[in-house]
Amino acid sequence: MTLTANQENAKALAALLGIDEAEAAVRLKLRIAVNFDATDAVSRALGGHVIALLSRTVDHVGVPTDDVCDVEVVIGCRESAVAAKTRVYSGQAESVFLVDAGRRLESCDRDTPLSFLVIEACHIAAATLRAAMGDSLSVGSREPVTLDWRELFGPRIDFFASPVDIGDTYLAGAGAVGHGFVYTLQYFDVRGRLHIADPKAITAGGLNRCLLLHTEDVGRPKATRLCQLAQPLFPSLELVPVDKTLDEALKALGKGARVEKLVVGVDSRRARRSLQMNLPRFVFDASTTGVSEIVLHSNRQPSELACLSCIYPENERERAHEENVAEALGLSLDEVRAGFISEAIAAKICSKYGELRVEDLVGRAFDTVYKELCGVGKLKSLGGEQVLAPFSFVSVLAGAYLAIEFALRVNQPDDGRFNYWRVSPWHTPVPALRQIRPRVEGCEFCSKSYIQRAMKDLWQLR
Repeated sequence: MTLTANQENAKALAALLGIDEAEAAVRLKLRIAVNFDATDAVSRALGGHVIALLSRTVDHVGVPTDDVCDVEVVIGCRESAVAAKTRVYSGQAESVFLVDAGRRLESCDRDTPLSFLVIEACHIAAATLRAAMGDSLSVGSREPVTLDWRELFGPRIDFFASPVDIGDTYLAGAGAVGHGFVYTLQYFDVRGRLHIADPKAITAGGLNRCLLLHTEDVGRPKATRLCQLAQPLFPSLELVPVDKTLDEALKALGKGARVEKLVVGVDSRRARRSLQMNLPRFVFDASTTGVSEIVLHSNRQPSELACLSCIYPENERERAHEENVAEALGLSLDEVRAGFISEAIAAKICSKYGELRVEDLVGRAFDTVYKELCGVGKLKSLGGEQVLAPFSFVSVLAGAYLAIEFALRVNQPDDGRFNYWRVSPWHTPVPALRQIRPRVEGCEFCSKSYIQRAMKDLWQLR
């Protein structure tokens, strides 16, 4: 029943273009050539990231060959090397990096921190898909994406070479955003211990946006497999897999367990609110909003500023979606809000959908199963919001910004540039849209005086 990576991509493109998934799948049968300077380390690394991202989205991507391509991606001052229907030019232009500039550009800046290359690659991948789809793709614009690193992250770019001691940090979620976070974090000198918590197993659909995974990883525990694949990338950081939810992991550790630094990459609003109730001292969060943009958030408790529950409050849209999922799966709202499918609930779902097996459902997220039933036509009427998995470059962009902001704020705990920001892979990031959001009156976390007292006691604050 599970959707393949290709089906996930087709669903996302179909939603963007307003076409059916069969036509979207045909539109994604693209040949992309990525033209970069293999003798230059920075250009080679950037080209490799672009290939990695697009290979999770379209049929064929690689270095130029004699074949005709749909799009040629030209990185830096390179002559076109293949016959192509259209081209995307990217590279350095004085102090900024431009994507889809319509002309050849200078080589890549050799002083650019390697973590920034992941962000560049995400924008290049988005521009490539937009170029391939032409005017039918309404998202984004014809204006080039401009990346001014000093405007985005401050004037001291050399700061990114400093060691980052994270102590004991927890990452909740080993899915797409979590992978993007770890994939980008490898370019920092990170020291300490990163506990990665996720109770779910890898699905075929997840391969479209998790760059470290491959077909043979399907069925393995997400947290364990991510740690196994990523550990060689971190000589000074220990990766610790936790094949449970963060709540379950902390309960197993006993009453003295606490989370000082929490990185959030889970995929539901309700799960984010639940994580704030674990009383973390510092929270670093990124999420995707469909296929169009990402949200970045951070908080330091106790605070007068917004927490995860303020940023992701329960709203009518969320409630309507949960009601739709419950009705489709033959469950109650409370059962759906439990987060993951238990053996008893799996049996109830199988009683409605006889072709499903209990052992294939236990431990999975309700949204994932609901999305797959929609994708294979088992649900005749969606009735509510369709669940879409983002393209690889959307999820990885979220993880990349999350890793960079995490490293910055660990080394500069008093950083107060913003606590909320929306960014799109299809557009130039706009620092003016950054916000300092205050706490929300009536928030289920911030408004409880006993929680605030518990926070102060836990972290010995006055």
